[in-house]
Amino acid sequence: MTINDLMRALVDELIAGDVPDPQYQEFPLALIWFDLCRLAGETPPAAILAVVDDCSALSVPPLVPPLRGSYAEHARQFPEYAD
Repeated sequence: MTINDLMRALVDELIAGDVPDPQYQEFPLALIWFDLCRLAGETPPAAILAVVDDCSALSVPPLVPPLRGSYAEHARQFPEYAD
């Protein structure tokens, strides 16, 4: 997958998740990195998982609920979005 493919898939998920005009929204880069890894089927780096853990403690959800599967780690951090 190319970067454009991943970004297009992420924008499509955001729109499906009722995020208005996702190209104009502000998101923490770590959450975008996390979701792009999920879409690519890759495990995020430990540093990104640590930031996502911090966001979890602040009750900041991932960009959208996982629509195409998720990591076990993602399910542990955000059980409300687990498949």
